[in-house]
Amino acid sequence: MEGPCIAIDVSKDESHIQGYMTLGEPIGDAASIGHDKEGFTRLEELGKELTMRVGRPPAAVFEATGIYHRGLQSHLESIKMTYYIVNPLLAAKCRKQELRTKKTDVRDCKNLAKVYYTTELRVTTTADENYYRMRQLSRYYEDLLNHLRKCKVGFTEALDVVHPGYRDIFDDPYTATSFALLKVYPHPSTLERRKPETVARILEKQGDHGVVWCFEKAEQAIRHAQSCVSGCKATDVNVDILLGELEQVEAYQKRIAEVLKQIVEQAKTLPEFRLLTSVPGIGENLAARIMAEVGDIKRFARSKQLAAYAGLDPIVYQSGQMDGLHLRISKKGNKRLRCLVYLAARCGLAQRTTNVIRDFYNKKTRQAHPLCAKAASVACAHKLLRIIHGVCVTGTQFR
Repeated sequence: MEGPCIAIDVSKDESHIQGYMTLGEPIGDAASIGHDKEGFTRLEELGKELTMRVGRPPAAVFEATGIYHRGLQSHLESIKMTYYIVNPLLAAKCRKQELRTKKTDVRDCKNLAKVYYTTELRVTTTADENYYRMRQLSRYYEDLLNHLRKCKVGFTEALDVVHPGYRDIFDDPYTATSFALLKVYPHPSTLERRKPETVARILEKQGDHGVVWCFEKAEQAIRHAQSCVSGCKATDVNVDILLGELEQVEAYQKRIAEVLKQIVEQAKTLPEFRLLTSVPGIGENLAARIMAEVGDIKRFARSKQLAAYAGLDPIVYQSGQMDGLHLRISKKGNKRLRCLVYLAARCGLAQRTTNVIRDFYNKKTRQAHPLCAKAASVACAHKLLRIIHGVCVTGTQFR
C-alpha cells in the first residue's frame, strides 16, 4: 500500500495511535486515546496533520478484535475515512519475522504500519456489513441453542421427578403438543381421572396431528398417569419448577425460530443463497449459516484458500523418508464453518437419491487403500467446500 496511514492498536477501552507518512517515517510517538468522543477527536486531528504534511488523506489500519473495534469502525465510517481491518494472524506473522520479537502497545503500531506498507490489504465494503449482520445473528443463534440445551436438561430433571416415564408417551417431549398437555395437567394426579375425549381436545388445539392420533395419545397419557408413581405431590414446589423450566424452553424455542428466520431472510437478498441451495445436502437454514460464516466468498481466489479458512486443508509434513501424506486436517480456521460443512456433507450422504457427495464417499471407502467412515466423511466435507466455491464464483447452479 502507499500513502500515509494511522496505525491503531485497539484494546478494550483505549487504543494507541501513531501516524506514518511512509514506512519507517512516523510523526511523533504512539499516543493513547480513549474510545470516546474526545479520543476520536484526537484521531481526527492526527489525520488532518498527516493530510497537511503529505497532501493526501491517510488510511486507518487496525486488527480485528471481535467486538472492541466496532466503535472505532463506526466512527471511521461516519467521518468517511478509509480503513483496513487486518487479520490478527497476518499481524502476528509479520511481527515474528524479527529476530527478537517483542509485543507492546507501542511496537504493535509500528508492526501494523509495516503490514499496511508491505501487504496488499482489502478495503472493507458495504457488502461486508451484510455478511457481518448475518454472522452476528448466526453466532447469537448458536448461543441461544446452547442455552436451550441447558434449559432442556433442567426441564428433563424436573419432569423425571414429577412425571417419571412421561417421555415414553411422546417421541419428542419438547413439542408444543407435549407442552400443552403438561400445562393443563402438570401432575399425574390431575390427569389420571380425565376422559380421553377431554384430553384429546387439548391436543387437537395445537393443530399438529389428526383426531385419531390425539385420541390415542390421550388414552396413553391417562394410562401412564394411572400407573405412574410421582416423586412429589401435586402441591409440591417441583411442579412449579417443572412449569418454570417449560416456560424457559418455550421462550428459547420461539426466539431461536425468530433469529433463524432473520438469518434466512437476510441470506435470500444475496445471490449466493440460490446457488448454495442447489447443492445436495444444503437446505435453506444451512445455506444461510454457511454464507454467514464464509462472508464474501469472492475474497478466496481458489478453493484451497477457502478450505484453509475452514481448517479442512490436510497437514503436509515431509521429512526424510516420511512422505507426509494422509495426515489429519489442520483444524486451523473457522470451526463453525467446518462444523456446518461437515453437517451438510452428512445430510448429503443421508439422502436416498444418488448424488455427487454419496458417490465420492463410496469412492473413498472402496479404493485400494480405503478410508474409514469418519475420514471419508471429512473428505466429503472438503469436496463439498470445493463445490460451494465453484458454484458461487462462477454464478452457476449445481447440476
